[in-house]
Amino acid sequence: MKITVKRILGIIGLLMAIGFGVFVYGGWQMFGDELKAIKSLKMIKDRVYTFEYRGDYGFKAFLEQGGSKTDAQMAEYIAGFLSKGYIMTGAQTPAGGCSTIASDALFCRNFDWNSKSHYAIIKTYPDDGYASISTTGFAFLGMGEDWHPIAGMDGMVALASIYVPLDGMNEKGLCVSDLIEIDGSTEVPDTDKADLTIVAAIRLVLDYAKDTEEAVKLLSEYDVFPSVNAAHHLAISDINNHNVVVEWKNGQMRVTETDIVTNHCLAEPLESTMTGESFRRFAKLTEMHSGFKTQEEGIQALKEASYEEETLWSVIYNKEELSSTIYFDRKWDEPLSFRIKD
Repeated sequence: MKITVKRILGIIGLLMAIGFGVFVYGGWQMFGDELKAIKSLKMIKDRVYTFEYRGDYGFKAFLEQGGSKTDAQMAEYIAGFLSKGYIMTGAQTPAGGCSTIASDALFCRNFDWNSKSHYAIIKTYPDDGYASISTTGFAFLGMGEDWHPIAGMDGMVALASIYVPLDGMNEKGLCVSDLIEIDGSTEVPDTDKADLTIVAAIRLVLDYAKDTEEAVKLLSEYDVFPSVNAAHHLAISDINNHNVVVEWKNGQMRVTETDIVTNHCLAEPLESTMTGESFRRFAKLTEMHSGFKTQEEGIQALKEASYEEETLWSVIYNKEELSSTIYFDRKWDEPLSFRIKD
């Protein structure tokens, strides 16, 4: 019988209730970072949550034990870490449209997907890495598009989203975003390198890379596996306006210098009926890229590349101010603004 993350982590609440006396005296020390993160969890508008995690969320240990090839393996590790070994477990990564465009100070991204979710804007302050801000959806934990933290130990489930960032920026101004690669390859050679899923690769970059060069080097040290049986590529941009797309094609990691990424392979572009829409958005953003400097120009670029029904969020990361401005469901007059360090 399949056991979901929600059910698995819900047992933690039962364990705490049964051993309440033990929890009072020792539980805070054991679960202190998690409980403080859950306490910070709040809904800031309909379907949108935010929280921050300070301390060790287990990512370094995840890398040291070899990472994982699949979302299911990663979910099992997350549940085990958050429950301190009491429990073991299921996360998924979305596919979709998506576009990014980068300039000196800005990194702009549309996330396109054909179903809804409740969303999370996450600030992380790891003990051994860079602070960052990232965006994801709780639906991509495998919980369904209507799931959101309500009560009890739902907050513990929400913390698992730290491992499923879909875009983000760290305190060095290094930005990264996941995009589906329609004509990409899902075949990954199984070498003696450690393994990562594509979303874990995003967390790797946010936590440990100060610039694009470091991000590429870090990624080259892992076999990066796709999710949901679809190829992905990563758009990366830093404060020095060094912008690339990292792709995995025919068993090799390929790096292409580019300010714009949509959904076709840039290392070996192949225009077809399948990738035609991606090329259209790429051309439109290329037209708008000259003179692209201001927040307003970034918004206009995102508008031109967005979809009325499928653009779930559009975000502009300011690499100089270390801030993000995010718009959900193309509601351009309802921005939400955040800084990595308030």
